[in-house]
Amino acid sequence: MKTLALNNLQVAFHEHLLNGSPAIAQEVVSGGRIDVDHRLHIYHNAYRVRLQENLQDAFEKTWAYLGDETFAASALAFLEENPPQHRNLRWHGANFPQWLANRFPDDLDIAELATIDWQLRHAFDGPNADPLAPAKLAELTAGQWETVGFRFAPTLFLAPLRYNTVSIWHALDQEQTPPAAETLLEPSWLLIWRKGWQPHFRTIHAIEQAALSQLHAGASFAKVCAALSEQYSDQLTTQMIGASLRTWLEDELIVGLTSVPRSTDQSAREPA
Repeated sequence: MKTLALNNLQVAFHEHLLNGSPAIAQEVVSGGRIDVDHRLHIYHNAYRVRLQENLQDAFEKTWAYLGDETFAASALAFLEENPPQHRNLRWHGANFPQWLANRFPDDLDIAELATIDWQLRHAFDGPNADPLAPAKLAELTAGQWETVGFRFAPTLFLAPLRYNTVSIWHALDQEQTPPAAETLLEPSWLLIWRKGWQPHFRTIHAIEQAALSQLHAGASFAKVCAALSEQYSDQLTTQMIGASLRTWLEDELIVGLTSVPRSTDQSAREPA
């Protein structure tokens, strides 16, 4: 029997774990109470069990929502189509929400719930950033307010919501029976970020989402206020943007100031 080089041996074993390739069998020494095929099957099965457990951990609420059997079948099917591409299993579930959307096209609340699970996990171990002290805003001159923009927490995530998945998530978190999936009557947005060491999420309305998205993309605060004032009265704009700014500071979403040249649109960002 010809012995494979170490690299080829590792590849053969990897192929067995992924798809049950029998090439590695001839390199395994027979002996003991368990035959070669059975021993290899143990590794092949254990590999999948570990990957399935990883998905269960990352998508805990989705697992509870689908139930053991449906989640297990979905996880195994996903593993067959999406073997890990990174050494760190942390990233293995990145495509699972979209995969679930394709698997359950008539129940897209499942994919939305999986997105919440995944982005909360992503926020938990995302990059750190110190929140902006509110006093920094008080130091700005009238001229600086004309060009000031904001840098936001690197864990910030925004996505539209079509279903009552936030209510479903909260019910599952309290180990209660979740409500039936329903389409939202009004547009809503999901905001996820980390405050301190704890991931947070809440729903926001289209007005706050529009302001937050424009600022996050690089628009100046003055430009966002001007855009809102074209749709609402000056008084209402002041109330809305003032309340949002106060909430962003309290939530530690803002981590720095930028200076946005008046000649640019939303792309340029320079340190203030």
